[in-house]
Amino acid sequence: MLKSNCTIRNKPVMFDAFATEYDFAATLQNQNDFFTKNLSTSKGVALDIGCGSGILAFELAQYYDRVVAVDFSAKMLAIARQKRSAPNIEYIQMDASQLTLERKFDLIVSAATFHHLPNLPAALSVIKQLLNRHGKIVFLDNISEIERPATIGYIVGAARDFLPDCSTYGFRTASRLLRFRLSPSWLKHLASDRYLSERQFKKIYSRCFPGCYFVKLGCFMGVIWEHF
Repeated sequence: MLKSNCTIRNKPVMFDAFATEYDFAATLQNQNDFFTKNLSTSKGVALDIGCGSGILAFELAQYYDRVVAVDFSAKMLAIARQKRSAPNIEYIQMDASQLTLERKFDLIVSAATFHHLPNLPAALSVIKQLLNRHGKIVFLDNISEIERPATIGYIVGAARDFLPDCSTYGFRTASRLLRFRLSPSWLKHLASDRYLSERQFKKIYSRCFPGCYFVKLGCFMGVIWEHF
């Protein structure tokens, strides 16, 4: 998939515009396995930051007593509540860069969200304070050696993936995925993104979470840290 000239406050409007199709694509191509293989020892309360349509939060609810899932997009949260509600999940509309949660968590996760934040080190410092002793942080985010990839690259990538998607999902589903990836609202969103390089990513996260370790998954970088 998934530092900006566009502030975080403009992002929910973008996500609202393509929430339904984003949910369709993310349902097919999520990376929940990375998170479920790195759960915390204590299974009390988990926090999902930038939960989108609730795909990961719903998965975590199978393991944890309670899951708090936050996102800034009202449309994404509406889909989450409609399709992925559970007695132990609480969905909250909240800016990931201004978290105001008066509780602590055994696990804090986030997938493809933090590259949207205008001040990542400050946000990570706040998030760190929300973790219980012996809790675990598991993040996954996009990286790129080009801070702002050209839109043509996303278009070429979407076309390149069409035939493999036909083989995996069938022509009808692959066509829908292609239409989403080439939609003006999605391309506009991608054009607003700013990515960290692998070196920058490791520098920022290592500074906030000393002793963390990294896992590279294609164009994503995972970071895992336990609070001893």
